[in-house]
Amino acid sequence: MEGVAALEVNISCPNVECGGMAFGIDPFTSARVTETVVRNTDKPVIVKLSPNVTDIKTVAKAVEGAGAHALSLINTLTGMAIDVETRRPKLANGFGGLSGPAIKPIALYMVYQVARTVKIPVIGMGGIMDYKDAIEFLMVGARAVEIGTASFVNPRATLDVIEGIRTYCSENGTREIGEIVGSLKTDQVCSRE
Repeated sequence: MEGVAALEVNISCPNVECGGMAFGIDPFTSARVTETVVRNTDKPVIVKLSPNVTDIKTVAKAVEGAGAHALSLINTLTGMAIDVETRRPKLANGFGGLSGPAIKPIALYMVYQVARTVKIPVIGMGGIMDYKDAIEFLMVGARAVEIGTASFVNPRATLDVIEGIRTYCSENGTREIGEIVGSLKTDQVCSRE
């Protein structure tokens, strides 16, 4: 695997040997998959978490304990669309993954929760369309971000986000990106945890 810096393991994918259950919804199974991958590679292992869980913090802790080097979140939310004329699902499988700007508030909250729960780096994703979105993820504790849907709309999205962050840092006297990570002022955030 020359040229590969790390492996991102998407544990949101269904386990066809166990009735289609996604690995990532069960902390024990998530940990077992993580341990297996970590044991079989010398590359850093990033585990991509599913938002389709009761408590993402529990899964994050299990995966961290199993040896993950970093976490990325969130993957898509399970969704559905119906054609009202045919009364059939619009997607061939009946349901699929919802991504993009619609999931950003959920993604931000889950990154916020997980970044405060684990000691390993968190990579944020889910609806990042511009540099302000990326900065929000950094402020809630992500140490890096991934951009997906925005690239379909604008092939230069990643470059635009990088340039926007540079400009933001320059205009705000920020010397390094680490000054933004986890800088959310939480005096008005009510903790329900």
